[in-house]
Amino acid sequence: MKSNKLRAAFLLPPVIAALLMSVPPLFYQMYNPTLFQCSLNQYPNDCENNPQVACTRGENALIVQRATLMYALVCNFIVIVFMALLIFSVYSQEKKSDKYLSKGQEKNRDNTTSTAWQGVRYAGALTIPYLPLYVFLGYTLKHRAMGNTSLVFWLYLNAILTPLLGFNNACVYFYPRYKAYRKSNEDKSKFRCVSDTLGIGLPWKSSWTSGANPDSNLTEPLVDDSGDGGRSGHVI
Repeated sequence: MKSNKLRAAFLLPPVIAALLMSVPPLFYQMYNPTLFQCSLNQYPNDCENNPQVACTRGENALIVQRATLMYALVCNFIVIVFMALLIFSVYSQEKKSDKYLSKGQEKNRDNTTSTAWQGVRYAGALTIPYLPLYVFLGYTLKHRAMGNTSLVFWLYLNAILTPLLGFNNACVYFYPRYKAYRKSNEDKSKFRCVSDTLGIGLPWKSSWTSGANPDSNLTEPLVDDSGDGGRSGHVI
């Protein structure tokens, strides 16, 4: 019961915060099209910075957009801080065991190294998809406008990277399993180890032949009904 409450305390706040920031803008016409996608933005695009164009939708949408991106940036920073604390904790535990080493024995930092790399992968999986959005936020807070070439580049990059968030998290989650499976199955190919780790169950060549009849490759006896003892060469 206590573990369920602790799990809920970690899982529910992000979900509630995401709903509170994403649902209300629907009722205030704040989701509007940009060049490639719909987002929190005023319409027409860039009407806030162009006095000759009147905004018809999404009043104060940019304020909500900045608040949302700031929230994502703060959460991203918190994740990086906690990853650093976790790495330091593992390092401290391994360092305490150094006093039990005999003279000349090498120090072991394998857990620290593996934890550090896993932390880098996890932090990178969260940071990279949002990187274009953080660039947009920086320009917005400085009240600067991007050039057309830079804007198109970052918009394309945003359209490519943002959907990869779930894929990146899946890679981070399955990598330790793949690494352990690969280590114990060095005779298998990397692609085979990946599919086995993911549980895809692809039909490999070994499975094609493992269930086959062992005598299936033997030539069937020729049957001759020509009446000439097979001299005519007809085979059935």
